[in-house]
This record gives sequence, structure tokens and C-alpha cells, in this order.
Amino acid sequence: MFTFLILLQATAAQAPDIELNLSLRARSVRIEQKGEARLEVRGEGPGNRVDVKVEPKAEGRTELRNVTVDVHAEASIQEGVKIDAEAETGTPQ
Repeated sequence: MFTFLILLQATAAQAPDIELNLSLRARSVRIEQKGEARLEVRGEGPGNRVDVKVEPKAEGRTELRNVTVDVHAEASIQEGVKIDAEAETGTPQ
């Protein structure tokens, strides 16, 4: 039984190297231009993912009230990989 527990622990999923959790709330959002909002996470290992939940959905509306956005992103990095970071931001409005 002890051997089984050691094997079970060895096969458990490893925690991601990078994890991002965001919870955003806005009383009011005005959509001025149609387009796509995108968050991308890339890594050199397994387990890269992005989960986004937005409520309420716009569904053609240009003004939304009590908007919530929850983001969970994970990335893994293979050992020995050089990391270059780049940030891009838009103009605040």
C-alpha cells in the first residue's frame, strides 16, 4: 500500500510555473468599437491554459451594468528555457 501512495503522488499534476488569477468588477462598461478582446498565455511545457468568464454577455449591447470578469491562466516552462517577457498596454480611456 505504501508503494501505491508513492506512485500516486508521483503521477499527480504539477503546479504551473506561472499562474495568473484576476477578478475584475465594473459598475458600468461602454463598448465603443466592435472587436475582439484576447488574452494569450504561451509556455514551453505542458499545461498551458486560459479560462475566462464574463458576465453579463454583451450580445449586441453597447452599455453593460455590473460587469464581472474572472480570468485564470497557467503556463509551464521547461527547465533550462530562457525567459523573455514583453508587455503591451493600450491607452487608458
